[in-house]
Amino acid sequence: MEHRQRNILRSAPPNGARARRRAVVFDFDGTLVDSYPLIEAAFSTVMRKHALDERARALFRQSRGLPLPEQMRRVSPDLWEDLVATYRRADSRLGPAQVFRGIPTLVRTLRQRGVQLGVVSCKRRVLVETELEGIGLHRYFDVIIGYEDVSPPKPAPDPLLAAINHLELPLGSALYVGDSLVDMETGQAARVRTVLAAWGHSAEMNGEFARYRLRALRPRDLLALVDDLGPNGHQHAA
Repeated sequence: MEHRQRNILRSAPPNGARARRRAVVFDFDGTLVDSYPLIEAAFSTVMRKHALDERARALFRQSRGLPLPEQMRRVSPDLWEDLVATYRRADSRLGPAQVFRGIPTLVRTLRQRGVQLGVVSCKRRVLVETELEGIGLHRYFDVIIGYEDVSPPKPAPDPLLAAINHLELPLGSALYVGDSLVDMETGQAARVRTVLAAWGHSAEMNGEFARYRLRALRPRDLLALVDDLGPNGHQHAA
């Protein structure tokens, strides 16, 4: 596997982190923070400015979880760079997303149990870092990988495998948690046990993910799944 990896800004792991045998790696948008209302608002601005129709909105939603440039290429191969610029300007004025209820408690509980934590996102790392700082959770994470850090991005397995490699753990000792089809594909490609974060899903979205049986309806549901991890833990995505 070949990939390009840049310096990954991360919090320093606490003493004894190398001896830990379990890790949970999270997606960011829609998993740790409830960002989709803001994403929809920013794209509505894009639609107005560039006179896009509802087909564009459908394409944008269908590509949820991909890097923003790739989403906009799918919306309009000719205008995608302008769409990205408009989206980012609109998004910068909307403020940060709200952390999902139960996530701060989950993160602190996992660290108290000696579990290492990571984030792998298709969002630019500086944005992930800033939002984690804003909700007071940045210091709990040992590795944070954004869109620019590892290529190719999700749904290729490279970013997730890079995070687990940084934590120096076997794949069976890691759990990946995400809310989108892109996340499910990423976990399967990496052969890492993957949990659907369904706590932010609408009834319509739950229907789209009906075939994924390994799911968490609330953040605290992950705790029992983490107990199954270890050197002899599950080696394959669900």
